[in-house]
Amino acid sequence: MEDASIYFADTHEVLDGKQFKTKYAGQYSFYAKRGTAKSDVINIVAKADNPNPGPDPGPDPQDKEVKLSVEPATIYVDESATFKVECDGNDVTANATIYLTEGDVALEGSTYTATAEGVYAFYAKYDDVTSNSVELTVRMKIVEEEKPIELVATELTIKANGVDATKFTVTQDGANVTDKSTIYVNESILNGNRFITTAPGTYTVYAVKGSVKSNELTITAEEVTSTGKTIVFADGVTLTSGWYDVNKKAQGNNGDINMCWAATSSNMIQWFQDRYKAAGKTLPAGAVDGPGVTSYTNYGPYELELMNVFLTQWDNSRGGHMEQAIPWYFEGVLNGGEYASPGSQAVPMTDGGFWKSIWSDVKANMYCGYGSTVGYTTCYNNYYQWGNGTDLLGAERLAYFTDLVVTAFEHGMAGLTISLSANLYSLHHATTLWGYEIDNATGLLTRVWITDSDDIMTEPKTPLLNEYSVSIDEGKSEIKLTGNTRYGACWVVSLHPFAGYGSAE
Repeated sequence: MEDASIYFADTHEVLDGKQFKTKYAGQYSFYAKRGTAKSDVINIVAKADNPNPGPDPGPDPQDKEVKLSVEPATIYVDESATFKVECDGNDVTANATIYLTEGDVALEGSTYTATAEGVYAFYAKYDDVTSNSVELTVRMKIVEEEKPIELVATELTIKANGVDATKFTVTQDGANVTDKSTIYVNESILNGNRFITTAPGTYTVYAVKGSVKSNELTITAEEVTSTGKTIVFADGVTLTSGWYDVNKKAQGNNGDINMCWAATSSNMIQWFQDRYKAAGKTLPAGAVDGPGVTSYTNYGPYELELMNVFLTQWDNSRGGHMEQAIPWYFEGVLNGGEYASPGSQAVPMTDGGFWKSIWSDVKANMYCGYGSTVGYTTCYNNYYQWGNGTDLLGAERLAYFTDLVVTAFEHGMAGLTISLSANLYSLHHATTLWGYEIDNATGLLTRVWITDSDDIMTEPKTPLLNEYSVSIDEGKSEIKLTGNTRYGACWVVSLHPFAGYGSAE
């Protein structure tokens, strides 16, 4: 065809006319183009016309070798590939020109950004020398449509008392994606996935994950009409029975000066064992149960023999933690081990595991939703949950803590760490929380009942259930307890919930 052009296949230079002749022997390759159509490559061999050449003139002078490469060789639409041009092994990209073979379009620089899928050929020129040809494959990204999400709530009706709560969960294709979603209540973003209110009414709730919106839920917050106060004690506990108060001997002169955590753990473990027996079960062989039987010079036994276990089987040169002691006693493990490190916290000298032989069956009947390593006990810390380090102030802090206490007693009971100073970073002391009182109108804690291993200074010591009034320290917005005659006042540092037997539901 007259309007077609012939090209050298190795240099992509156009042939002048339709004829080719040469005085140099060798193989030559050509292709033709007409518009955007391109022919196959054909090879022509030129033979020497002198059958008796003279002496070998030696090797022909070598042309420069220009090499083109691309990285990566496969990209997606809207992504870029980078070319490199080398001449005799040297990088000459900055001084070379790179061409898209289709239309011989010169690139600006050494990169190519794809706008459509396909296979594209490129070549380069440097010092009038044409490089090899390279191909770049461009693919279209396949974007899967995001699957629907579903919003569910633990409660559709709550009391508008600032304490009663509903918790939301967002799922997508069976997976929990709550932490990747944003929950809206009446078009306002909910902080977290827990909703409480003091304003009666109905609330429309939905979740958004990326571009996907969930179903809508309607939460009804009922007006609180009841007055007065509600008192709740741990299962099996009253003001006069069911609770325990292990005390240190002579204010720590029995080697237990740092063992408030052990006294509290002993109280909590004995309560659990009481609940287990009340369910008609028999304690496993080796479990330590009941009042103290081991006497000490001048002092007599502890209120519970469990305290003697911690006194004799732990290195008590330092303070410890309930969420370490309790799982050690039952199953022979430490709760993550983050606190029990030599040199900083009390550590066990034996393996523990007094219930280890049956613990897997026992644990199956316990609430294990606290998210810690062992699940049935953990530490809720003022510094991170409701106090320092949060943006909660005043009654907001007390409301948060109240909800933690209520939830703990729904599943069991709790230990309570207090500070004997308004400076919450010092003078920490472990106690046992047995009950609480809530103002029905506000939904906030008003009183708590605790036992304390240090509340009596002289021997002989007798069990004592201390009543504290709960308020907000206006100076620091911390949760303040008042009423104990020895301390005068103390401040809440952390809550250590512990699930009871039969609390799995």
